[in-house]
Amino acid sequence: MRAIVLSGGGAKGSYQVGVWKALKRLHLSYSIVTGTSVGALNGALMVQKDYRIAKKLWKTLNLEYLFHQTPKKKNNLEVFKLYQENFFKNGGMDTTKIEEIIQNTIHPKKFYHSKINYGLVTYNLTNRKAEQLEKAEIPEEKLTDYLMASATCYPAFQMKTIEDKKYIDGGFSDNIPMNLALSMGATELIVVDLKAPGKKKKIKEKVPITYITPHNAISFFLNFDEEEAKRNMKFGYNDTLKAFQKLEGDVFTFRKNALKKGFQIYKDSLEEMIEKCFRKRKNTFKQIRDPKKFQALFNQLTEEVGKILNMDETKIYRFSSYRKNLKICLSKIKEKEEIHLFKEKNEHKIVHNKWFILYLYQNIEQGNWNKIQSFTTLFQQDVLRALYLYVVIHHV
Repeated sequence: MRAIVLSGGGAKGSYQVGVWKALKRLHLSYSIVTGTSVGALNGALMVQKDYRIAKKLWKTLNLEYLFHQTPKKKNNLEVFKLYQENFFKNGGMDTTKIEEIIQNTIHPKKFYHSKINYGLVTYNLTNRKAEQLEKAEIPEEKLTDYLMASATCYPAFQMKTIEDKKYIDGGFSDNIPMNLALSMGATELIVVDLKAPGKKKKIKEKVPITYITPHNAISFFLNFDEEEAKRNMKFGYNDTLKAFQKLEGDVFTFRKNALKKGFQIYKDSLEEMIEKCFRKRKNTFKQIRDPKKFQALFNQLTEEVGKILNMDETKIYRFSSYRKNLKICLSKIKEKEEIHLFKEKNEHKIVHNKWFILYLYQNIEQGNWNKIQSFTTLFQQDVLRALYLYVVIHHV
């Protein structure tokens, strides 16, 4: 019996909608959903099978919409200050709008009649104990209350009161409710861990688990923003298909076997360039003589160079489209800024950054091999990145 386990994570929760899209594409059914905090809210929609509603909702959420407030500037520090001010003034953000959204999107008849079982985690602060509630244990008239109780990210949000008892976010008890899913009969877990603040408990039983977690930087958990949500959803989709070996890559995402095909095209040229630069470095020769290690190095350089040139991390690439985008990014940098930033007298001060890689790249273009070789001892990885960039850009 397969269960989906959704962690808490506030604004990061849009990532889970991307995961859901991928699960739909993979035709993976599930019998149980357990969630904490935003995972409890997304999980309730998964029980109802209302993917389109979830997607549309996350594309509209922002701080102004939820709290009728905006930070002075759009950065995480100012967002944090906004929550801090509200805590000291009002005991946290007013969650009236969030409760209204829950009431408008979670339909009791659809929720309770679904064949998919459901469980959430919250923390009863009055009694100082965790509460784990399955669908059958949540009174229909209290459904919105308990969903809000699970998602009450205190002290960012005001506490939730249910029958004179104060409740706060389930993350104070168990932010990834795997054991709850097991107690409900799960024999296989798909766990979506948003890597957000919260208590995490060790799993009590050994069952097959597929972990899905962000490979890329996603939203600050308190910063609700519709544009960030769109990116998060793309990352959730990509990472899920990677977890099930339908796509590959780490920070960047590639079609199946795209990296292997790229390696086959460029490995001879890259090997020749490495040998030319690292003649005195026998350890490097050992690495490129082993096909598996050389492929691993190629994959690593692909990721690093894409990151250095600020390529779009949300796209799904073939190696040909990766190369095309790499060339576009490089040309934009050349148009806007100067690569000639490092003069002879300042070379000893060079640090690892984009400009150093591009400086090395330019020297390779100009055939300054003595210059490149002088950097191979202290800056081996940077030289490899520049060689990789040159080979992929110039060799067809």
